[in-house]
Amino acid sequence: MSELLCIRFPGKKPRYFSGTFKQVIAAETPNGFVFSDAIHQCVYVFEQREERTEESFSFHFSAEQPVVISPRDYQIEAQAMLNAFPVMQVEKAVYSRVKRVPFDSKKAFEAFEKACSEYPNACCYLVSSELFGTWLGATPELLLRADEGILTTMALAGTRKSESEQPWEDKELEEHQFVIDAIVDALQRSDCYDIDVEVTIEKQAGPVKHLYTPITAVGSAESAWALALDLHPTPAVCGTPRIAALDLIHSREMHNRDLYTGLFGWVDEHQTELYVNLRCAQLFENDAFLYVGGGYTAASIPDLEWEETENKAKTLMKVLG
Repeated sequence: MSELLCIRFPGKKPRYFSGTFKQVIAAETPNGFVFSDAIHQCVYVFEQREERTEESFSFHFSAEQPVVISPRDYQIEAQAMLNAFPVMQVEKAVYSRVKRVPFDSKKAFEAFEKACSEYPNACCYLVSSELFGTWLGATPELLLRADEGILTTMALAGTRKSESEQPWEDKELEEHQFVIDAIVDALQRSDCYDIDVEVTIEKQAGPVKHLYTPITAVGSAESAWALALDLHPTPAVCGTPRIAALDLIHSREMHNRDLYTGLFGWVDEHQTELYVNLRCAQLFENDAFLYVGGGYTAASIPDLEWEETENKAKTLMKVLG
């Protein structure tokens, strides 16, 4: 059965492809459309057969649904994670959960097209494969763009409701700085130069807004994939220090992240455009499972982080109906 890739890069038109996803070794440089899991142990490249305009595809659904936890269990696990910060010497960790909502999979194309309309500055996609099921997303976070030697990335962290006019708190500013520092370190390790960290501003992302810092550098487009793997996962979706944060997350999260917080987009030796898979949902025949997370530092309060994840979930709930 043919597999599916629908993609809409910011500023471009939606495109619909049939083909097959194949798993590749992460150490190999893929060529074409790619998706990965949260820590790029599994990297999938799309082998395109034809581009279509009609919506004549069948969907593949995973055999198992992700684990959904109650607000009480979320609070218990998140607090246990916070208690482990000093022991594991973690400064930040991103704790995520899954939210289940009713959804008719026959409306998946409609939801994708609505996401493209509602979020013109996001990278929107709908994919379906026997390897990982069916996923829908609309992410605001660029991981890396490489074009003619110019590398572009961003630090995106901290979350508020769009209408909030309150000043950003020290906890949020600290969380954002972790991301900036990690990106600059990765660029320096890749021998990039003329690294420019621009002024931090607010970036709207549907019902929420984030602290946003554009970062540019000069480097080789041929090494963009290696740089992307070094950048990812950033402290915005993992934490810092990376290995300790990942160990802590894996000990507390009750679900498998699968494609959530993975990277996706286009890779070749001339041009690369990769995004972090946020604001996404795994689709089943009659349900959608939304993946949402919050960045924890020592000053975080689990109840407030739960509320933040509820606000983030509204991005896709608006298009799922």
